Amino acid sequence: MKLIAIDLDGTLLSGHSYVNEVNAAAIRAAQQEGIIVSIATGRAHHNVREILQPTGLITPVISSNGSVIHDEQSRHLYSLPLERQQAMEVLEWLENGEYYYQAHTSKGIYTISNGHQRLAVEVDRLLSTNPDPTLIKMLEAMQSHGAKVQMVRVSSYHDIPEAADFYNILALSLDPDKLEAGRLHFAERDDMTMVVSGSHNFELEHKEASKGNALKYLAAHYGIPMEETMAIGDNFNDVSMITMAGKGVAMGNAEPEVQAIADEVTRTNEEDGVAHAIYRALGMNVPL
Repeated sequence: MKLIAIDLDGTLLSGHSYVNEVNAAAIRAAQQEGIIVSIATGRAHHNVREILQPTGLITPVISSNGSVIHDEQSRHLYSLPLERQQAMEVLEWLENGEYYYQAHTSKGIYTISNGHQRLAVEVDRLLSTNPDPTLIKMLEAMQSHGAKVQMVRVSSYHDIPEAADFYNILALSLDPDKLEAGRLHFAERDDMTMVVSGSHNFELEHKEASKGNALKYLAAHYGIPMEETMAIGDNFNDVSMITMAGKGVAMGNAEPEVQAIADEVTRTNEEDGVAHAIYRALGMNVPL
């Protein structure tokens, strides 16, 4: 194994917030063996660097679901943005439907200024028919996540700079019917790719952008055959790299469909599943 690509949320991150020392130590062990370890995520590149900074880990980064790649020194290697007209059509549809969204661009992450109010309205509407307290906790978690990610709030997508390249557009809804409507609407388009990375979202990017294609590009950049790569993930946006890698590993908390297509299943993200998968690939036991 010469190259390992690891997803973040639901995979490397414990509690969706940080990289614990067990997983960080496993990545260092792989790097000490000469293996290149890359992060492969739907998040933006700068956000990944902020997450890795406390650990001291330095890795290449596949960001925005494979639309952008940076090397260990944060040098831009590759990007595959949506055409601007495509992005404008997507954002117009989302705004008309009152969806919360985040647009990852070359100029920053943009979101609608009243986005969290839209989510709050959805929660109020759902609570009127289904008094489920987990909905409120979910809303609070999303608001907390949004506060940690540097975003520019705009009153309309028209305010996003014309010079911005659109790498990824994430839409989110807590209303099951509304969420399904959005997924169905964009799944029918053949001029872009729609992926799901969580139970309440869908994401849109260039039709040839995927974590799998990005992993293939990165492997070629380092002169590594795909047979000597490994990918670890938990959700549907990880399927392309799990199936294209020499060894595809699904987390113990992964969606059942993702586990079904993987070569092996490791422990959950709360049980240091990434570390167990890496040490297994290295032929080592997890240090106590």
